[in-house]
Amino acid sequence: MEFGNKLNSEMALSLKQTLPLLIKKIRLLISCCTLCGNACQQHQLLCQYCQADLPYFKEDLIGFDLLSWPAIKQALPKTTFDHLFSLAPYQWPFSTWINQLKYQGKTELAGLLAYLLAQRWQQYLSAVEEPKVAEQLLVLSVPLHISKWQERGFNQAHLIAKRFAKQFNYNYQPELLIRKKITQSQVGKSGVARRKNLANAFRINSAYLGEFAEHVILIDDVVTTGTTANEICKLLKKRGVQTITLLSICLALPS
Repeated sequence: MEFGNKLNSEMALSLKQTLPLLIKKIRLLISCCTLCGNACQQHQLLCQYCQADLPYFKEDLIGFDLLSWPAIKQALPKTTFDHLFSLAPYQWPFSTWINQLKYQGKTELAGLLAYLLAQRWQQYLSAVEEPKVAEQLLVLSVPLHISKWQERGFNQAHLIAKRFAKQFNYNYQPELLIRKKITQSQVGKSGVARRKNLANAFRINSAYLGEFAEHVILIDDVVTTGTTANEICKLLKKRGVQTITLLSICLALPS
């Protein structure tokens, strides 16, 4: 009986280890690239050839931290976050993927965007002399107002952040930030109007009893003027956060 229980336990453990890999292989076999329709090798929505052609920012020219690029620093002069990391300008195919995720409910694209963000972040970690330690980081996402969440059914920033944090075993706290104010769309507004629109729009959840890490990663889908992130970062720095890195899929600077 004891031998049989041990055998069953070992078989269950083996199945638990191999089943996720088997499921991934099956998904790759039955899926195709969203851009060209060819077979996929790493992610079931994007083939390796299309991934190699994505219009990423060129870190070899401007570095991973976009705030080190004078043109971007000039466009975002009053940031309360310390670093800005974005995959690409707001252009195809990222712009299409983000719109399909937000407005067509294609939530599977959150997994793809998180996968791409994690890959580039890993490249950044490999390049820096002192990589971030998971225990020293706290991951947050830009929150939606509850009414907007109910209307849309999800928060795209949360879906991306949850998958991103899991890749690195980072501490993710999706309920720490609360959007307490229903705001108008930021599209087409000037910087002054954006700041007025978002004034006092966020708060820290009083039910959160955990300690604030010195380093925070704040995740959003698109950064335009940085106004939303600035409002959130002011709150976080009042609570003792030392360094905030804003991670986004796209950067869409106002023209």
